[in-house]
Amino acid sequence: MKKEKTFFTLVFSIVTVMVLFIAVLAATFRYMGLQSAESKANLAARIVQESLTSHMITGSSDYQNELVKQIGALEGMKEVWIVRSDALSRQYGKGIHPQEAADDIDRTVLRDGKAIKNISGTLFSDTLYRLSIPYIATEEGKIDCLSCHDAKVGTVLGAVSIEMEINDLKITGLIAAATAIIVLVILTIYLLKMIRHYISSYKETLDEVAVTMEKAEGGDYTHRVEQPESSDGYKAAMWTNAVMEKLDTALSESGKKMASLIRLDQQNSDPLYTLQMGVDQLYEVERFRAEIEKDQNLEEVYTRIVALLRTRWNLSNFNILELNPLNKTTQVVHTEKTLLCDALSGCRADRTSGMVDSSECEIACPKMIDPEAHYVCQSYSIVDDLDIVVSLVTYEAREIGKIRLALEQLGNYINASKLQIINKKLQQTVRIDPLTQLYNRAYLEEMTKLIMAQSTRTMIPYGILMIDMDQFNVINHSYDISVGDEVIKSMAHNILENIRQGDMLIRYGGDTFAVILYDYESDEVLQVAETIRLSFKKKIRVNTYAILKTVSIGISLFPAQTSNMIEGVEFAKRALLEAKHQGGNLSLRYDPKSMPV
Repeated sequence: MKKEKTFFTLVFSIVTVMVLFIAVLAATFRYMGLQSAESKANLAARIVQESLTSHMITGSSDYQNELVKQIGALEGMKEVWIVRSDALSRQYGKGIHPQEAADDIDRTVLRDGKAIKNISGTLFSDTLYRLSIPYIATEEGKIDCLSCHDAKVGTVLGAVSIEMEINDLKITGLIAAATAIIVLVILTIYLLKMIRHYISSYKETLDEVAVTMEKAEGGDYTHRVEQPESSDGYKAAMWTNAVMEKLDTALSESGKKMASLIRLDQQNSDPLYTLQMGVDQLYEVERFRAEIEKDQNLEEVYTRIVALLRTRWNLSNFNILELNPLNKTTQVVHTEKTLLCDALSGCRADRTSGMVDSSECEIACPKMIDPEAHYVCQSYSIVDDLDIVVSLVTYEAREIGKIRLALEQLGNYINASKLQIINKKLQQTVRIDPLTQLYNRAYLEEMTKLIMAQSTRTMIPYGILMIDMDQFNVINHSYDISVGDEVIKSMAHNILENIRQGDMLIRYGGDTFAVILYDYESDEVLQVAETIRLSFKKKIRVNTYAILKTVSIGISLFPAQTSNMIEGVEFAKRALLEAKHQGGNLSLRYDPKSMPV
């Protein structure tokens, strides 16, 4: 239908141009014929006018009627007549032969003194060309009209009228126009046939290309242009198919690779749009990974994940857990709202290494405390001893799909950042004692440098305690190492209960602990040390054993005793050694006189 409409539009345009051309041609022929008739009539009129003038000079004006008859007898002339003006008739009379105005044209010429041309007749009757020119009085030239006529210069003395038959010109023009029309019609028919053939061969191909492009715009890149029967559109079809094949292959392969790298926010039937969406998300993920590289510790990484859940997916009711599959320990690293599951005793999502969705099973996880809650939990494996579990809870079942998608998308960010998370975990592990989960000696060495740098501005007093259990090796000999480990953990727990939250407890090594007391005066430091020592009068219970052990404590003050905190730690160690020498179960402050280092 479109092809027929296009062709008929073209035919109409060509025919219109042809008709206009014929009209212009006919007008041209008519104009040329009229110009020829006008030239001939003007010549005859001038001859009559000049002859009249000559006869007047010679006094033989009686021959004017004979002259008119002779000119009127010429081929193509129908009639020639002379008209006298009223002024001339009054002066000389009407003459021998009638010379009155034949019609309104003559009267108009006599009145206005201007030549008039007129054409009369139709296509199927005789066509006449009429020319009437005035004879105007003048005193210049061959004759001085004023010498004979009672008139002024410019007075109309008479007129010469000529009628000519121009049928031959009309016939010649019609024949020429008809010939031109026939030639143009033949040429137009031939041209239209050639154009139809030429356009048809390309139009089919162009229509196929349009269909292919339309399907591609809708996401279908598999459609191909059918090869035309003629060779005219072959190359267009061939190159279009080649480009579409290349594009289809590239998008298909890129889509598969993209799917292996990232889980998209939403699926789309157009692979080009899907690829663009995947590239945008990969860019976001890479930015997230680059920012994590700048984070100082794992806590900052978790803070970034929390911000991502809040801003990227507008989620609020979630918790983040850190699990160690090797020792089966679980730590809550972030609680956005109340934790509604007993994850500390084990996590199903981590055990199954996947997603737990309450919409898939009535009791998907038996650890969930609130039976009315809908939840989705996802485990992300980072390394052998570290899994991250994100648990999201909602009371609207319709939000489960949104939550699932968010957790799948979060996997893109976490998977891309595994190396950075592992590095942060290793940095944390280097500074954390695995048995007590307290900071270790390496961390203390870092902190002493920081405290010394700050103390030059703040002058805050610190107390340094070195605590060691008396005769701890007896426990290992009497029981076993596992009991000794439990005693060390109980020892750490006991010390923590007797210091403030801003103070720092460090496992220095073996059964030795260091305590950094923040903003304590000298007497307060001694009081805390005694409180800790006396707290060990209670028995430490390990399994079925009840163990009673005392501790010795060495004390030093910073910056009261030294401006170098590292040296202050050595002073506390020296005081601890002295307390041991004095029998143990003693808190002793460092004395530089009696305790040389």
